[in-house]
Amino acid sequence: MTSSRTPPRYVLASHDTLQPGTSAQTVLAHVDIQYRHTDDSPLSLLSSHPDEHVFVLYHDPDNPTAPTIKSTSSQFALSGVKVSQAPGAGMDDDKNPNMYVLQVTSVGADHSQYARSIIWGRDLMAH
Repeated sequence: MTSSRTPPRYVLASHDTLQPGTSAQTVLAHVDIQYRHTDDSPLSLLSSHPDEHVFVLYHDPDNPTAPTIKSTSSQFALSGVKVSQAPGAGMDDDKNPNMYVLQVTSVGADHSQYARSIIWGRDLMAH
């Protein structure tokens, strides 16, 4: 894994689903990413509509491989984040080459597929 001071670019949500009579299956989903600075209004962390679930990943450029994560959703909780080298990511550009996989756990009955991830951090520069 490569350390990068630039904000995350590759973010997925990993959700384990339990179906009656079957074993657990892991579903990987892309999330919409919005970049915010620490001095931006915290109102941007609110959902735009009831079926939207917001996950916050705090990227600290001084410690890029140990981000802090939070969920503002009452239906989903984040139990961890896995940081690894993104397959096929170029090492020659100035983008963050790591993949961040958010470990999502359902806490309610609604398994809506729409999630928005907000990258929140100091001195962020979206490239």
